Amino acid sequence: MDLHAPGLQNELVHLEPLDERFREQLRASDAVNSIWLSLPAIQRGAGFDAYYDHVLKQREQGEIYSFAVLDPNDNDRFVGVTALLSPNKMHRRVRLGYTWIEPHLRGRGVYAAIQKLLIQRALDWGAKRVEWYVEERNTRAIRAIESLGALKEGVLREYEKFADGEWVDVAVLSMLRDEAKEAIRRLTAIMADSEA
Repeated sequence: MDLHAPGLQNELVHLEPLDERFREQLRASDAVNSIWLSLPAIQRGAGFDAYYDHVLKQREQGEIYSFAVLDPNDNDRFVGVTALLSPNKMHRRVRLGYTWIEPHLRGRGVYAAIQKLLIQRALDWGAKRVEWYVEERNTRAIRAIESLGALKEGVLREYEKFADGEWVDVAVLSMLRDEAKEAIRRLTAIMADSEA
C-alpha cells in the first residue's frame, strides 16, 4: 500500500494528494495564518511559495505525504491540509501531523474523520507504530490526539526551530498497532455521534 495513494474518503472528508492544484486554494485559505505559527524553519526561507515547494519536494523524496482536505458535502471544497510524515518501512512507523481545518469545521467530527483515514492508511501500509509530534503549548491538539487513545510519551525540549525563529518543545504521542485498531473503532463511534 502506497501511503500517498488517492482514495481516502469517508462521509465527512476527502483527502487528495497535495499538488499544484491546491497551491492557490491554500494560499487563499485561513490556514496560512494558523499554519504559519507552527511551521519549522526551512533553509530556503519563510515565504509561502518556499514552504509549498519544500512540501512538494519532500513528497518526491518520500519524507512527507501531504493531503488537501476537501469537503465531499460541499462540492469537494478545499477546507484544510494534513500529512503523513517520516515513514520508516524497516521500523514500521509513520507520523501524522500538519493537520489544519477551517475553524468553522472544528468540533464537527472533521478532525476525527481525517485521523481515522490516516490511521487506517498507516495500518494498511503495515505500521506497527503511529506517532504525533505536537508543539507542547498546543494543548488543544494534544487533548484531541489523546482522546483518540494515543499515549503522551514525553517532551523533546527545544526540539525544533519555528519559522519565526523560536525554539519550541515538542510533545511526542503514539499508539501501537492494536491501539490504532481500537482508535479506528472509537473514531467510527465519534463520527456516528457527530452525524446524529
